[in-house]
Amino acid sequence: MGPFEIAPGTQWDLPLGFEHGMFPPKHFYSRYQERAELKMPKIGDISARSALTIHRGTENHSDKSRPALVLGVDASGANNAERHDLKITKKFYETLPQNLKEHLTYRLVDKLEPIFQAHSIEGLMMGEA
Repeated sequence: MGPFEIAPGTQWDLPLGFEHGMFPPKHFYSRYQERAELKMPKIGDISARSALTIHRGTENHSDKSRPALVLGVDASGANNAERHDLKITKKFYETLPQNLKEHLTYRLVDKLEPIFQAHSIEGLMMGEA
């Protein structure tokens, strides 16, 4: 398997000229490559970073999948929950403390079903990454 790669400090960059609002122009690549840090997590590891940090997966050279749980924290007023559909089973919901329930935007379901990404990541789909 290949590592995850991040360019620390780039969460402060303004995405001016970024294709689709998320892919930086090629003339920025050398700056990101200079900052690049490779991360190879092990079972149980946690990585905390801003989703705005320039990041990418690298080629997976094995037949093993790289499952990951991505937990997003939304700033007040950002309304990113509108673009996502967090589902919680009724059985799990009953185990949550009330003060946590008040901070979640979710849909109660009887059973979880596979999640299908609502958008395509064009740069990855076109092999530009």
